[in-house]
Amino acid sequence: MAEPLRVDKTREIITGKHLLIAVLIIISLVGGILVNLVEPAFVAMGAAGLIVLMLIVKYDYFGLLIYFLIFIFRPGETYPALDKIRLELFLGAFVAFLTLLKNKYRYGSFTFPASKLNVDFILLLTAMAASLILSACKDCTIESIQNMLKLGVFYLLIILIVDSKKRLEIFFWVFLLAIAKSAFDITFGFYHGQAIFNQGLNRANTTNSAMDNFNGIAITMNTVIPFVYYLLLHYKDTWKKILLGAILVLFVWTLIVTGSRGGIVGFLAILGVVWWQSKNKMAMALLMIVFLVVGWMSLGEDSKTRYLSIFADNLDDSSSNRIKAWTDGLMLFVLRPLTGVGAGAFANARLESFGVYLNPHSLYIQIIAELGIFGTIIYFMFLKDLFRINLKTIRLLKGRNARNALLSPIAQATIVSCSSLLVTGIFAHSAYRYTWYLLAALTVVAENLLKAELSEEGSITKSQISDDIPIENKKEP
Repeated sequence: MAEPLRVDKTREIITGKHLLIAVLIIISLVGGILVNLVEPAFVAMGAAGLIVLMLIVKYDYFGLLIYFLIFIFRPGETYPALDKIRLELFLGAFVAFLTLLKNKYRYGSFTFPASKLNVDFILLLTAMAASLILSACKDCTIESIQNMLKLGVFYLLIILIVDSKKRLEIFFWVFLLAIAKSAFDITFGFYHGQAIFNQGLNRANTTNSAMDNFNGIAITMNTVIPFVYYLLLHYKDTWKKILLGAILVLFVWTLIVTGSRGGIVGFLAILGVVWWQSKNKMAMALLMIVFLVVGWMSLGEDSKTRYLSIFADNLDDSSSNRIKAWTDGLMLFVLRPLTGVGAGAFANARLESFGVYLNPHSLYIQIIAELGIFGTIIYFMFLKDLFRINLKTIRLLKGRNARNALLSPIAQATIVSCSSLLVTGIFAHSAYRYTWYLLAALTVVAENLLKAELSEEGSITKSQISDDIPIENKKEP
């Protein structure tokens, strides 16, 4: 995949002056007609929507942020009228079309940053498509492929549009603040009558399908906690540290009130990897012990009983059903070892073979059963490259006064977050969860920014930056 052909000067497709004139003309004409036909409030909303649309036409990065917020908050689930117009699908397609058009106009051809993660993503889509051949539920597999294609659009938009440190930093702040807003709503609802009594205790829940249920909430919290922690260490401004500290407490507490045992195990994995990455391991260990003791003492009896059941000798119904699902999943793999039973078709295949309709509740069983041996190899190649690229970023930035120093804490957080996802993946079928592919796209962005910085130093070129040779061993051309 070719690198973009950079040119010194690029022409603006739409100038600010042209945009302003067009907006004023359209608003005046449409508003003047509609104000006599519908409620003024709807006219105002339409005008606001038109302004946002025009801004998206001019600023594709603004469109990406709006699309991301819609993806996270899912307004169509709260307001059914918006769901009918498929706002997320329309906006994603619209921004993608504009982005590709501008990409072609600026560089002369459709191109995007080269990365092995891009190849892995395409191969994963291919494996999912191949699983359709012998799928136990073709409609389920088609739906899974469609959802992955939507994530592919999101992935593509991120790697094409987020092309500077400033844009990357803003994107992370929008990401963390959006999740913080959701976490606040979930925790507030938990203490104000919206908790669900499940498996012996009240548990926080949400109606937002981006997080799904209490286990999905816990996975989301574990995904973002490492980024808050490492950014808190990175920033020097007091107000940023205070804000990130408050968000960190909110995320941890939201995780706790979900009552998710897998979530707590994933959180302990975060602490373990953070400890392993720390320079002063003794001080970090003492700090974590104090934190865990105080946190445990703050829990209610129901929560303590729930989390202690992780170590119980006798398995409860939930744990027993998971183990049965894993056993059945391995048998499904034996039945269809090459292409699997079909992406998203595990529950139907299990019902067909064993008379039980239940998902695998394990990322590993999900992948091997649904995509077979070839899909499993591709998926874990994707995970390997995700870790490898971030480890390389940390190594290259170590000891350097780099312009993109922000990339180092982001790479560290990505490694910790993915490690937690792998641990919680033991108990959750999260192989197609959006968080994996969001982190992968941001990894490609960071990789490209680092390549650009190193090549601008003059001693090396982008083509010389291989994935295997340390930068200090490169020779000048």
